[in-house]
Amino acid sequence: MFSATLGEIAVVAGRRSVRGALLPSVVFCCLAGLVLATGRGSAHGALQAWRQGSWESKVLVVAGFVLALVCVATVLGSAQTSLLRLAAGHWGPLGNRTLGRLGRGHHRRLVRRSDDARAHDRYPPRTRPNEIMPTRLGNALKAAELYPRLRYGIDAALVWPRLHPLLPDTFLIMLGAARTGLAALLGSAFLSAVLAVGGGGYLWAVRASTPLFLLCLWGGALVAWICYRGALLRAVTYGQHLRVAFDLYRGHLLEALGRPVGDGDDERVHWERLCLFWHRGVLPHHVAAPDRPAPAPAPDPDGAPPVSSPSLSTLAAAVLAAAGVAGALTGGG
Repeated sequence: MFSATLGEIAVVAGRRSVRGALLPSVVFCCLAGLVLATGRGSAHGALQAWRQGSWESKVLVVAGFVLALVCVATVLGSAQTSLLRLAAGHWGPLGNRTLGRLGRGHHRRLVRRSDDARAHDRYPPRTRPNEIMPTRLGNALKAAELYPRLRYGIDAALVWPRLHPLLPDTFLIMLGAARTGLAALLGSAFLSAVLAVGGGGYLWAVRASTPLFLLCLWGGALVAWICYRGALLRAVTYGQHLRVAFDLYRGHLLEALGRPVGDGDDERVHWERLCLFWHRGVLPHHVAAPDRPAPAPAPDPDGAPPVSSPSLSTLAAAVLAAAGVAGALTGGG
């Protein structure tokens, strides 16, 4: 069973790598090679030169193509998280103060004019204007991130790493497919933009034909825009899967922690206390510490049983009893 599970994981991981990085890299390298080959001549001339070349030159060209493909696929696979943050609008301090401010203002106006029923899965709530991101993809992901906090009091950044290992395999496959599709479309958009700018600049430098230059520039830009629009739809789907994960499986985490599964306000308070504990490492100040029993007296080194010291109430009772006896004797005399 364990080997079968490893085999299934390897197959799924291989499919994700092919979809997420390899296929966009193959298309990009082929188009880039075509641009380089036709930049100084025609496609027919490039084909004739390939046919007339020696086998050593062909081996070198094929090896260079394979090496470029491996490099592009490796870089694209390792930069998926960075591309996602870039597309979501995390541009650093300088970018947030310039383009980010313009983007957030534009999307705040769109939120005020939009219908809540249509914007609930694409934008954060209107009650949280400070959570608006400068891009549409960033707003879709931010809406999914805020959902567990608004509904259950759960901080997604703290709870998700602990909840993810407890999700069922079938749900992980669907979640991974949505995440891979989003990464593949973002990678394709990025490579198309690079081809449009880099290929167009190369064709302009070698003074290629104007139709070829316009085809490379505007064609690459159009493909990048189409891929980005597809990534927006994938981001909404991925956000829906994240919402479902918290709706259906948050109780699994409570059971794994040995905590009771609450309901309503009790559950919200429970999650807020857990998130505060995970975030700061301490319990909230309003949570009373459990009563601990007093430590037992240490045994005597010589083996004698420990002698407990008399309490104040015992001493007071003894003093009163002695005073009563003395009074009785005095009165009797």
